[in-house]
Amino acid sequence: MLDERVRIYRFEPYADHLAVVLSDAEATEGVFDGDTWDKADEAWRIAVERHCVVIGTARYDYVLVKLDIWSAPPVYDPLDAYDHVAESDVEFPSGKLTVTGATQVPEQVEPIPVPAGRYRVRVGYLPTGQRPSKFSETDPGDHLEYRVTMWPTVEERGVRILKQGSSPWAY
Repeated sequence: MLDERVRIYRFEPYADHLAVVLSDAEATEGVFDGDTWDKADEAWRIAVERHCVVIGTARYDYVLVKLDIWSAPPVYDPLDAYDHVAESDVEFPSGKLTVTGATQVPEQVEPIPVPAGRYRVRVGYLPTGQRPSKFSETDPGDHLEYRVTMWPTVEERGVRILKQGSSPWAY
């Protein structure tokens, strides 16, 4: 039975520039820009700003994203199946979360309502045999499902790697 504390969403965004962005739909600062990746450690596979988390993808193509939004810290999720798992903090002050490709603006997608505030976001890189409904057979890169789990938090803990994947990891 599905826990009543979780809402699940599935997306297939176009990961242009090898990235998918979770961001506050109304934030105008602390969002993804040209310097975001420069501030991140390459081994993280994610980049973080105050109001967004950028997920580095293995393909410049449509990708699978599963988003689980919990009302409290999630129940234990074994990390064995994942290649890589990273966590970070992000704030959604408007209570409107969007999932987009790197050059897509939040206004182009329907926002997901969440209680406004700070969240802990866990990103897991899961190898999969599944394919998005649209994808290029010829584009290079592994097919992964990017599993995003998030829950409200009060304290800021920064970026933490729960499972370090190999490097280089894409291409």
